[in-house]
Amino acid sequence: MSGTIAGRFEVVRQLGSGSFAETVLARDLAADRLVAIKALTRPGDLKAYELFEREAAVLRSLRHHGVPEIFATLRADWHGTLASLLVMEYIEGQSLAEMITGGRRLAREELLDLLLSLLGVLDYLHGRVPPVLHRDIKPANVVVRPDGTAALVDFGAVRSVFSPPGEHGSTVVGTYGYMPYEQYMGQASPASDLYAVGATVLHVVTGRPPADFMSSEGQLAVPDELPCGEPLRSVLVRLLRPAPGDRYQSARQVRAALFGEPGTAVALPGPSTTAVTVSPGVEALLAELPAGPRRMDRAMRRLVRRIAGSTLELMDPRSPRGAPGFDLASAALVTVFSVITIGILPAVFLSLAATRRRRVTPFVREGVPAFGIIDDMDKVDIGFGEHLTRVRYHFEIDGRTHRGSDQVTPWRTERWRVGDRVELLYLPDREFDSIIVV
Repeated sequence: MSGTIAGRFEVVRQLGSGSFAETVLARDLAADRLVAIKALTRPGDLKAYELFEREAAVLRSLRHHGVPEIFATLRADWHGTLASLLVMEYIEGQSLAEMITGGRRLAREELLDLLLSLLGVLDYLHGRVPPVLHRDIKPANVVVRPDGTAALVDFGAVRSVFSPPGEHGSTVVGTYGYMPYEQYMGQASPASDLYAVGATVLHVVTGRPPADFMSSEGQLAVPDELPCGEPLRSVLVRLLRPAPGDRYQSARQVRAALFGEPGTAVALPGPSTTAVTVSPGVEALLAELPAGPRRMDRAMRRLVRRIAGSTLELMDPRSPRGAPGFDLASAALVTVFSVITIGILPAVFLSLAATRRRRVTPFVREGVPAFGIIDDMDKVDIGFGEHLTRVRYHFEIDGRTHRGSDQVTPWRTERWRVGDRVELLYLPDREFDSIIVV
């Protein structure tokens, strides 16, 4: 396919083709943006047309960073035939299928970020009324954006759980190896999508398609040893159980299982709290924070120092600021290490503190306050036997979920748990980059 569609869309290249549709990348000359155009190539096939129209209808109702936005539907010439076209947001990035083919293996942190991102998309889709099922999750239909977040594409098999009168779900849609048995029977549920996520992650981790692990009874057998280790392997085992009732029933259950096991997150046992309280000084400043851009007066500079932390705090990150003996102990620590390292260690931490202040300053000057939910936490070694805590979280703005991470001193995070709420400042003009305010 080449040339211009409907006098407005200039075709760049083909993106993919299926049994009843073809997708191309095109430039929208009117809006000056890249779009994906999906064309129904079998207009006489009533079932194909029904699936095509369903995809368009469902996408119109969805607003999420992990789902392509629909811009228009139209009928135009396609290879000399009048065809139905769906004009959608083009999701930039690389599909998991392309990564696997290229031999790329995701590190554990990248894998967890990917899985959390996918679970966030499914939490949104399954939380709709009625729930929306993708029904064809596989590596080719998961695109990893440049920022590392995942998006689901190709909603050609999409369906709401509650079918309209007369529709019995007899049509089998999905891909062998990634779809559970009940989907062959037309009885898909949210647990079916979660099964497909498990099969997809298994493929990413091993580099081998799920069919390679299929037993003679049609069950996926997860290998005893996986590069991702625990608890992810145990989570995959449950995701891929044959009976839907034996699997996790929601994306939130999967997330809780991933980060609720001892040793998988910096978290304390016991029920999750509903909020994390900032220190009184920061809380007061945030409560009175004017709209940006803000003048960097004494109060704003004080907020920068509070959020960024001091050089002494970085050198002794396990001790809370203002704790008894903190100043004397830290001063002694600096003196000792200055002598031992000929001044190198203090210089290193001075540089770290200065870098942190430079990062925090634009958020204090122009950032917008928001609340985020903690997804997971782990340790980050900063040298000389010290570490910080990397906190990953997500937050929702105007119906779209954004993800971020920040490094915080351990004494601040020792009482935090996965699922807790944290205060943030984010920058809309910088792709919703954000920091934690404590």
